[in-house]
Amino acid sequence: MLRNYVSERFSVVSDIGSKKTAGTDNLGDVLDLQPLRGKNIALHCHPLNLIRWVIQLDGIANSVLLVPYDACEAFSKRVEEKLELDLVLTDGITNTEHWATSVTGHYTAIEHSECTSPPSEPETQWLLTTSGTTGTPKVVAHTTQSLTRTTAKGGVDRQLTWGLLYDPARFAGFQVVLQAIVANAKLVVPSPDLDFERKIEFLVANGCDALSATPSLWRKILMTRASRHLDLKQITLGGEIADQRVLNSLVKQFPSAAITHIFASTEAGVGFSVKDKRAGFPLSWLETGVRDVEMKISDQGTLCLKNTHLNQRYLGGGGSIADAQGWIDTGDVVEVDGERILFKGRLNGAINIGGNKVIPEDVETRILEVPGVYQVAVRAKSSSIAGALVEALIVPAPELEDTSGLVKSVKQYCKQVLPSFKVPAFVRLVDELPIGAAGKIKR
Repeated sequence: MLRNYVSERFSVVSDIGSKKTAGTDNLGDVLDLQPLRGKNIALHCHPLNLIRWVIQLDGIANSVLLVPYDACEAFSKRVEEKLELDLVLTDGITNTEHWATSVTGHYTAIEHSECTSPPSEPETQWLLTTSGTTGTPKVVAHTTQSLTRTTAKGGVDRQLTWGLLYDPARFAGFQVVLQAIVANAKLVVPSPDLDFERKIEFLVANGCDALSATPSLWRKILMTRASRHLDLKQITLGGEIADQRVLNSLVKQFPSAAITHIFASTEAGVGFSVKDKRAGFPLSWLETGVRDVEMKISDQGTLCLKNTHLNQRYLGGGGSIADAQGWIDTGDVVEVDGERILFKGRLNGAINIGGNKVIPEDVETRILEVPGVYQVAVRAKSSSIAGALVEALIVPAPELEDTSGLVKSVKQYCKQVLPSFKVPAFVRLVDELPIGAAGKIKR
């Protein structure tokens, strides 16, 4: 159980409004656990309280659904259709009025004090959703063992101070929380209500030297003033394609940091990690596998994984995660480039342009080759005649003083290197890209 890992080395630093909370002395005196024994619980609360209560509920609750901090009414209704919840555990900070009366009750745990731990129940299931708060969520059941299979449990990781920019109720954020707990490291949790610059300042002020983020978030981090004062020892990327350009930028700004690109998903768990600071992964892994994970490329060009430790599953009629042979189709399109396998984008994110499929990430890769382009998001734009056209949102490089010719340069370059159906019909300059709660570009 997670409580077994917690010692005086583990601490959490966060802020709720102007309040700062640190240390482990408040991790054991928040919940009266007896009413929660063997229950199926939805946990919807401030990230700091979620971390506290996850530690206590492991081995006590039958299952715990981790609800994103910004979950809406549509999310709660769709989840309730899939799961039989006994109660919603809240803290009085998040807005939980949209939870339906069909749930047995709300248990506002912040009012309770004495923690009386009953005997442990069978292993708790952690329920994580695969979609955003307004999408149709699929719920995946994990165990603590499956989630911490590749988590470092000591050594240098014990000395790190992890920063948390993800929502801990999402897979990537929960992985950071578990890493800090299992390694008995320090965890710094900025309030989700702070603006982004203030979040990075909070990490700097509290000695963050290990940080996990999507490539889109890393580009956003590098544009903040506060990032110049980060002294990172460990950099982790995941959730999106880690192209060579963003890897090179991180190497340049943080030359002494270890850089790890993790391939993981809510369904597949942590598949594998790449630590050589190069985009993609070695072609040889298709033959040898890595860390008990086998790999192959499907007929559609997508990466498939077979995890010998797979025990997670969909709940509520979500279908099967793996096929009859144990393979999970990740939906990520890949291609062989010499001795490397490179990621091209999501198959289900392709834009249909007159019967031709356009993978947004594929177009983004070419646009990033244009001098003066710092970030780009390619997406579909509705057209009454063609159905959909390609639109590109461009964030100019900070050092580019004159942006007047950038749109023209992008269009000209795309016409030279891309088939006509992939060339963006619309190119717009923007101050920042739309990034969702999971740290990924919203298309």
